[in-house]
Order: sequence, then C-alpha cells, then structure tokens
Amino acid sequence: MSAKYTSFGVGFSETTNSTLAGVEATKQALSKAGLSPQEAQLCFLFCTSRHDAESFFEGVKSCVGRETQFFGGYSNGSCTNTELGYDGYQVVVGILSKGDYKFDLILKEGIGFHEYEIGKELGQEIQKKDLGRNAQMFLLFDAVNRLEGRFRMNYGTPFIKGMSESITEWPNIIGARMLGDMKFKPTHQWCGREMSKNAAMALLFHGNIQIDSQIMHGCQPASAYHQVTAVKGANILELDNQPALDVVGEILGSDLIERPQELKFFVTLGKNVGDKWKPYSPGDYINRMCVGVDTVGKGLYMAEMDIEPGMEVQLMRRSFEMEYVSIRTKKLIERVKSNNRRIIFGLYINCSGRAAAYSNQTDEDVRYVQSAIDGEFPLLGIYEAGELAMIKDQLQVLDWTGLFCIFSEKITND
Repeated sequence: MSAKYTSFGVGFSETTNSTLAGVEATKQALSKAGLSPQEAQLCFLFCTSRHDAESFFEGVKSCVGRETQFFGGYSNGSCTNTELGYDGYQVVVGILSKGDYKFDLILKEGIGFHEYEIGKELGQEIQKKDLGRNAQMFLLFDAVNRLEGRFRMNYGTPFIKGMSESITEWPNIIGARMLGDMKFKPTHQWCGREMSKNAAMALLFHGNIQIDSQIMHGCQPASAYHQVTAVKGANILELDNQPALDVVGEILGSDLIERPQELKFFVTLGKNVGDKWKPYSPGDYINRMCVGVDTVGKGLYMAEMDIEPGMEVQLMRRSFEMEYVSIRTKKLIERVKSNNRRIIFGLYINCSGRAAAYSNQTDEDVRYVQSAIDGEFPLLGIYEAGELAMIKDQLQVLDWTGLFCIFSEKITND
C-alpha cells in the first residue's frame, strides 16, 4: 500500500484470558494493517463485561508503542469482516496508522446523575477545539449508572442538551451509548492512555478524514397515535389518560400483560418528528425502547426521558428486512467511492437488541453488512445500548437501529 494512504487493521478474539485476548486481537490488527507497534497512531478497543478491563487494556498496550492513543470501552459483542459474537468473551481492536489528519481526545468523568452537566462541560471543551466544516466526531458515553446499586440508565437526552448549549454548530458526528452486557453491569472506558468509568468522551478528527453514515431503521408503526398524558422522568405513566401498561395490554394482549417483565426490551414507542399525515417514512421516527416496568404505577420505563406530556406516540413493531440492510450498506459504499474517496474502514454500531437472540430474528443483520462489504475494506463492529446520529439537524440517541459508518480519505494524485 502507498505510504500516502492511511492504514487500518482489525483484530478479534474470544479467548477467556483477558490479557491474552488483548494481545491476540492487537497483534491481528497490526498484522492486517501492515504496521509495526510504533506505527500505531490510534487504537480502538472494545470488550464485553466478562473480561477484566485492566488486564485486557494491559494486553493491548503491551503490543503497541508508548505514544499510541486509545479510544473505546465496553460493548455487548463485536464483529469484523468475518467474525461475529455477543454475550461472551468477544473483544475487538482496530489500529489506525498515521495519516494526513490530526485528532483530539476529550474525556469527562461523572456522568451518572449528571448527564446535563457533563454534556455541557464536554461541549465546552470540544468548542475550544478546531470545529471547522471538516471536523468529524466519534462520541461515546457510559450507559450504566450503578452508583446507588440498582441499575439506572444514563440518559442521552439531557447529555445532548448540555452539549448543544456549549457547541455553536455540531460537527459531523456519530456515536454510541456503551454497555458490556444485557444485565447492565458497570462499564469501563479508555481514552488517551488512561482507563476510566462513568464517563463521556469524544474523538475529534481534523484533516483528510471524513465520516459518512447510514441509519438502519428497525421499527414500523403497529398502532394508532396515543397521547402521552402523564410522565415522571423516564417513566410513562399514562397514555390517553389511562395507565400506560393497560393501553399497551389492550394492543398486545392480556396474556403478555400478565407477565409484565417480558415487556422489557420488547415494547418500543415511536415519535414521529415528520408530518403525521404523510406516508410512513422510517427516517422521521425516533424510537424509544422500554427498559423496565413499573408494576405498581402501571408505567413503562423508557431508555430515554424525552417523551413528554402532550406528545403523541405509536407502539412500534420491530421489523427489518435483511436485504434492506444489505442495500443501504452498498449504497453508502458507492456514494463514498463516487466522491473520489478511499475507504479506510467501516464501523457498524448495532443496537444490542437487534441481535438475533433478542429480536426473534432467524439471522444476524451484521452478516448482511459483512456480505455487502465483501472484504473490500476492514470492518469493526460493536453492540451497544443506543446509537448517536443526526435526525433533522439534531443529534439523537436512537433505539433499535444499526448505524453503518465509513471513515474515508480523499484520493490525491501526488
């Protein structure tokens, strides 16, 4: 490969020994990128909560140079061009070489119970950097708040609100809310040369590198519109002046309501941010997944707290055609290449709930992303608790979507 182009390699391991898993995946990534340890400029790294975070990190660090910077955290699973796994000991490492770009890493700890404040502080630090029209951002934040023992979601809505009050104009941005398993155990993050937790962090690129993305929607309306009439935080208490659990029960059937905990990760409500009278368009919907049931108050705990009284929502049916995933992946690849750009690598951020084990699907959508790429460029994929993307010029946390991203550089003739 010509030295003027940026190199990237991906490694994968399911070894149960955390140190060895880090070593295996990192050595694979270096080999595939054709890089020596000292040539590793930036290292992406992700592992499930089954691993010891410190041991995994030490394994990765032992294989790269002392100047290598790190960016990543926990994920519920991962994939490459050929491998795929979740709920086990999966780790994935991506190594990026030096190129015609620069980057900044920004970390803010303490997001639990302080999403708005940390978002605002992170935004202030980002605003101090070069946010020209070519700035590209990869944003990650911890999904899990266990500071008081019981699980509570770190909410993206106040976090993004805080950021938006500090950033005058959003750069091109993608991201994820991180978790390490479906039991929501505490997570860890890596940024720069340090390991962290309870944190939010940003990777800001400048120069000849660009991120293009495509949202893979996964829900369709399954009910009429229902007005939200009572809410407490992320708990939707009433729809149409009736207990939310009763309204959902009328739609889904009383047999399911008799087992209310089965509604968790099953019920999804959609907000139509477009024209409700126009034909259905998946790009107009922001979907929110139920992550818990209030059996006493007959409410639904949602993954976000942006559903407010007076809003109209629809019960959404989880459904996505695998061929749809393949087509949209190929279209983005062709669009990037048609703009005289060379693809460095692909990143697939997938909602953990879309995995076949949780979605009643017989196949994995990741397989169709892998097939569409067909080995043309490296793929690094992670399963997380929410995808971050722009919807109608506003950054949103999405549920039940996949986000396919392409990192590319402009082809030069010199």
